[in-house]
Amino acid sequence: MLGLFSQTTAPEAHKYEVQIFSRDPLILHISGFMSDSEIEHVLKITSLASSDGKWETSKIYPNGEAYVDTDVRISEMAPVPRKDPITRGIVKRAKTLQGWRGNGTFIEQMKAQRYSVNGFFAWHEDYDGRMDIGNRVTTFMVYLNDDFTGGGTNFPLIQRPADKRWCRVVECEDTEYPGVTFKPTKGSAVFWENMYPNGSFHPDVRHASLPVTSGEKLGLNIFGWDKNWILPH
Repeated sequence: MLGLFSQTTAPEAHKYEVQIFSRDPLILHISGFMSDSEIEHVLKITSLASSDGKWETSKIYPNGEAYVDTDVRISEMAPVPRKDPITRGIVKRAKTLQGWRGNGTFIEQMKAQRYSVNGFFAWHEDYDGRMDIGNRVTTFMVYLNDDFTGGGTNFPLIQRPADKRWCRVVECEDTEYPGVTFKPTKGSAVFWENMYPNGSFHPDVRHASLPVTSGEKLGLNIFGWDKNWILPH
């Protein structure tokens, strides 16, 4: 386990811990990526910025067209305001963790996600397989609460580790879903690279937000977009 420090807008450094879960694809588990005060602030400014405090129904984007499909996704989303010092600190932290990646990569506007009971997002990839130039190269899934059941992040093509010490962050008893499922823990995050080192799409980053069985799940999506990415041929 490696302790890292990322400078935020606060005078003190923000401390978090990173574990390498998988090297191919690269998947990291990050404990304490966001503090309780940061979570409270982000949820507050996000609700204030949304229309009448209401969140939008989440959509899917096959073929470049946005529409609601409750067979694939049931959740609500709200964009997080960019021009906020706490928001900028979180964005800086996300860029720093992944080594900045050059001038072509930027962080998309962060989006808060809300899942009520039975809310889910079926298996999918975050990259756009139709694109030849520019794409989502990295993903952070940040958990903003953990007072609910269900709602884990499942990677069906990633093998569950045999080492029981991982049971702190992944489900070890669950047999209902294939692969590995990360447990939602408030403030923690899962980070992964969406491409192979040569830039081609990595199929094993396929993942899902599993159904919430009780309570309400709150999450934060942080996507790294590389405008200079080109599909290898």
